[in-house]
Amino acid sequence: MDKYKRLVSNTMLFAISTFSSKLLSFVMAPLFSYWFETQEMNGIKELLNQCASLLIPLVSLGIANAVIRFGLEKGIRKSAIYMNGLVSIGMGFVLLLLLYPLLSRIALFRDYIALLYVYLLVSCLRTLNCQFCRARQLNRLYAIDGILCTITTCGFYVLFLRVLNMGPTGYLLAIICADGLSALFLFAVTKTWRFLDFKRFDTKLLKKMLRYALPLVPASIFWWITNASDQFFVAAMLEDGTSWTAVLGASYKLPTILSIVSTIFTEAWQISAFTDGTDSQREQFFSRVFSAYQSLIFLAAAGIVLMAQPFMAIYRDDYFIGWKFIPLLTMATAFASFDNFLNSIYMVEKRSTLSFTTMAVGAGINVALNFTLIPVWGVNGAALATFVSYFVVFLLRAVNTRGLIRVDFAPEKLCCNFGLLVLESALMMWQVKLWPVWCSLVVVLIAAINFRDLWSTVQQLLGRGKKKRA
Repeated sequence: MDKYKRLVSNTMLFAISTFSSKLLSFVMAPLFSYWFETQEMNGIKELLNQCASLLIPLVSLGIANAVIRFGLEKGIRKSAIYMNGLVSIGMGFVLLLLLYPLLSRIALFRDYIALLYVYLLVSCLRTLNCQFCRARQLNRLYAIDGILCTITTCGFYVLFLRVLNMGPTGYLLAIICADGLSALFLFAVTKTWRFLDFKRFDTKLLKKMLRYALPLVPASIFWWITNASDQFFVAAMLEDGTSWTAVLGASYKLPTILSIVSTIFTEAWQISAFTDGTDSQREQFFSRVFSAYQSLIFLAAAGIVLMAQPFMAIYRDDYFIGWKFIPLLTMATAFASFDNFLNSIYMVEKRSTLSFTTMAVGAGINVALNFTLIPVWGVNGAALATFVSYFVVFLLRAVNTRGLIRVDFAPEKLCCNFGLLVLESALMMWQVKLWPVWCSLVVVLIAAINFRDLWSTVQQLLGRGKKKRA
């Protein structure tokens, strides 16, 4: 299959899967503001969720990245890939058990520690089955599972939070039940049980997989520090910090639209990048795709900033102030999306240490700026710290990927788009007279600048396969 056609096909399939799950998060967030009795309870839920995001790479030893990377290579037994994945998760969970005395002493998690452990294990097993499904290129089943998991998660949210009113405990139970059913569904329907053969356990391959995956664990941790630690800093450094954490978590939901676009594209892009990595025109392929990607990201970001106040009006009244945090969070998410794109180059070239070092720099900047800016600007100080961190990581990766694959970033267009996004954000934040009109005009201008390149690239992606068949 032509590589452009493959990218479009995979993007559509992963859009079905990812959009359903991300849409659930987007829709449920306003309901959570009503279903949790207090902002503090909602804030605890946010902190538990972020804690799980931090620990999952540790439990899995980052093996999910290796499953998809090595699973797509020809000549490697799929049974060895799957068994190595299971063994890695087992080893990681044993390490987590050794941390139990420490984690159980943290007051925030003390009442939820047992459920948190189950949550982590079930989530890792589901991720393993999902990535193994992708490695076998069963993309339609992967998409179907995403839809079914979304439906079951929604049902369990209603049961445990709305009907039984179980608060943060109910939130954890809902995720555990939904992820558990998803893991079982994929295991059964894709006949993954056929690959359960301990004789196929390959220590030599496991070493290669871990050599690739382990540097991504601290990279994931540094990514978490940059992306999610803000909520912990806000909770610790501000008065009524847990309540502010709930508001900050709500503000993140609208920029999640950019994460949806980025995740959908990245999952499809990884397969195209891995399987078509030896093509002599790879640099042209990467550059052309990034051109469309940045146009789409900036256009979506401009629309998100414009919708900040209407979106926060959906929440309970005491969450509305969160609109002030959305512009900076949106810019941060935009550059996080670009960072993810460049990270695919590291994965293609199996240079995971570069992913680690660049995110380490970003995490260090984030921590330093959080300590500096939160006391001065409150929650927006945390948002600004996140943006600066992702921006610096983008600059670092844009430079050091030049020695691997020379991507044309179209810097003039990139700077113009970013400048207009900053202008739109400033107009709204400063409440300039008739700001909705001026912001709308900025969105139209961004659309005009990007439409031609975006449309021509889409035509190339959709039409290339037809030309070859003609």
